[in-house]
Amino acid sequence: MNDNCTSPASIADLLHNLQQSAYLIVISAKSAADIGRMFKLEHSETVLGRSHEAQFQIEDDGISRKHAKVVALGNGRFQLMDLSTNGTYLNGQRASTAPLYDGDKIQTGSNTVLKFSIQDQLEEQYQRSIYESATRDGLTRLYNKKFFMATLRKEFTYCLRHQLPLSLVMFKVDHFTMINDVYSHPAGDYVLTRIAQRVSDTVRMEDLLVRYDGSVFALMLRESAEEQAYEYAERCQRAVDRSDFIFSGTPIKATISLGVATLLNSDFAQPEDLIVAADKYLHRAKRAGRNRVDAKAVSGP
Repeated sequence: MNDNCTSPASIADLLHNLQQSAYLIVISAKSAADIGRMFKLEHSETVLGRSHEAQFQIEDDGISRKHAKVVALGNGRFQLMDLSTNGTYLNGQRASTAPLYDGDKIQTGSNTVLKFSIQDQLEEQYQRSIYESATRDGLTRLYNKKFFMATLRKEFTYCLRHQLPLSLVMFKVDHFTMINDVYSHPAGDYVLTRIAQRVSDTVRMEDLLVRYDGSVFALMLRESAEEQAYEYAERCQRAVDRSDFIFSGTPIKATISLGVATLLNSDFAQPEDLIVAADKYLHRAKRAGRNRVDAKAVSGP
């Protein structure tokens, strides 16, 4: 054992005296968007794996549905247990059951490495701020395109495997260039931020709203069929249409056009196909007059 490793007794002292907590931090991953992700070990057992039943979900080559678990033994002590067929590695060595010490590195799958870390509140806030800056849009504070693509790939794979519907709504602010030109770029930023707020207030907690690019947003609706997704899109369209946009005392009319596409069974081969389809219906909505929703069920193939 490395002489610099923190002993179980000293970990317990740290947790008690400095109000520190134990975390798993992703330091290497198949998707760059996952690097820096933190998970607080608050329960007696934390299962790691690709299953939606796992508390810490991991998408990687060679990951089992329930790959490993971290067990809290009390008094600041934690133990790693392997549950997989491909193996779990602790500091480069395959481990079946082993105690965890501050700084230990856990490898699950081909690319994923987790760091077991004991941190106080200031360290936690700092670590989370780094992750947030890498995955959040600086203006709207929604998640960014990089995070969206990583999440969409995971959900797409899961829904395709289990034959569950997954819907995507792509929407764009109507005449956004004109808003910038007529009212100023700060006014345009205000419109983007307010639309993000209004749509965020409209969607479910389990859905993912992101700023995709410029004035384009994406809304991923988990396990939602096309009819349900279309209703959610209409709700978002109405929420924006009925909102007041007033910048520096000047009213601005802002609306959005939306396109809806749904994965059901094997309609699409890859996540990018779903994006292309939703974008196609978004452009149909724009050509039909803007401030509306379009989808396959409405406009045909």
